[in-house]
Amino acid sequence: MADTNGLITALTRLVEEPAGPRGPQCTVGAILDLLDPPAAKKVCEVLDTAAISATQIADALTGSGHPVRAPAVARHRRRGGSNGCRCPR
Repeated sequence: MADTNGLITALTRLVEEPAGPRGPQCTVGAILDLLDPPAAKKVCEVLDTAAISATQIADALTGSGHPVRAPAVARHRRRGGSNGCRCPR
């Protein structure tokens, strides 16, 4: 018979003591951290505009001295999802 008390204890520990973030910071999140508040706000506004492609955003950021690739922008747009970055939504 399975030890359900042990399972419950292990799962409770996962909830109470979640593991820290793994891997490097999201490239877009790092760029946002470097920008002054008005610029960061504008980048966030553009990121939330579906009509603007990830490639266009990556090109604009890279052209302004913040190198990033389109897949990183697309992943940041999916933040909070299972296939997105860890940045807060």
